[in-house]
Amino acid sequence: MNAPVLAAIAVLTAQPPAAAPPSAPSADVVQTQPATTPQAQPDSQPLPPPALENQGEEPQTSPAQPDVQGEGAEAQQAWDARLHAAYDNAEARQGPLDGRWRLTGAEGDDLFFFVLSDIGAPNLVGAWRDLRRGGGAEGSGYLNIAGRTADGIGLRFTEPGANAETVIDLRPTADGRWGGEMNEAGAVRSVVMTRF
Repeated sequence: MNAPVLAAIAVLTAQPPAAAPPSAPSADVVQTQPATTPQAQPDSQPLPPPALENQGEEPQTSPAQPDVQGEGAEAQQAWDARLHAAYDNAEARQGPLDGRWRLTGAEGDDLFFFVLSDIGAPNLVGAWRDLRRGGGAEGSGYLNIAGRTADGIGLRFTEPGANAETVIDLRPTADGRWGGEMNEAGAVRSVVMTRF
């Protein structure tokens, strides 16, 4: 072989030194080795996503309202029993006036419907609805003042368009009802309040 062919073979088969960066191929020499080392090449397979701690588990539900679907009738009954017990406990803390009441005249004619919240304190909270009017906003509202008095309870509220408060003073009766007087725009009449 002549010298130029041997020089070309030597160039083609020579490995670059480890410390030296790879040189760019010349125009008349074809490079047979990759320019980068295997450590610098990216993996051909993508990495799997990191495993999640709760992967495959059912989402956690609040302990106040467990998910009893699929747990059988016994789990549902236990949940219902706890719910009813909590309701009964809350109701046991309410005072005797808590609930719905109907106010009627001495002749039994419907006047007002009340919803009272009694937490055992001197003051009450509630709303009223005039049963003689339609169901619109003009015939209902909140009580201005409601609470226990020396011998019973007193309710005060202002009806839309009225110039004065409607004042109702009631005392407990022997049959478990409340009886007294209502002053409505200066007209006083006897009234009775019963559970509704």
